[in-house]
Amino acid sequence: ESKTQSKPAATKVEKKQEAKKYSGKSVQAASAGKSNPALDKNEYVLAQLSDGDSFELEDAKKRRVKVRLYGVDAPEGSQNFGNASRNNLRKLIKGKKLLIRTMYKDQYQRSVAIVYLSQNGKADELSINQRQVQAGMAWVYDYYCTNAICNTWKLEEAMAQKQRIGLWSDSEPTPPWQWRRANPRK
Repeated sequence: ESKTQSKPAATKVEKKQEAKKYSGKSVQAASAGKSNPALDKNEYVLAQLSDGDSFELEDAKKRRVKVRLYGVDAPEGSQNFGNASRNNLRKLIKGKKLLIRTMYKDQYQRSVAIVYLSQNGKADELSINQRQVQAGMAWVYDYYCTNAICNTWKLEEAMAQKQRIGLWSDSEPTPPWQWRRANPRK
């Protein structure tokens, strides 16, 4: 039990180290999401899916926007549950109209956003970000998730973990930021 209690503290430090390593914009990330930007007025559809937290959307005028789900981190493609996370995201958004609330742009110029299903031009109550966490297909990325909604997502994550849903069915799932450090891109 002490192993379980000490792990979150180490995990938070690891998340901060990982965030600094990959972002190069820690000031931007630290302040990201502290306000609630307006929803983009455009509706989008899925154009291309990368993984369980990144994809490309297209609007009615065929303009594309690269999106990274705000505040969550999904397993990488070659990591345990990577394909399951990607497939779950596909099931959630393929063929559906979507709305985005861009929290900020990352170093790759992706819109780091909260994404919603569009219900007659209005945002559905639950975001896609939250749905990925509820399904046990993504972690809440504490360092980046600074908006008040993140508290709800952390509760959803804890419930998924307690119920051993998705990646939480693994006895010791490896967070993506740890996995990326152990498996750097070549």
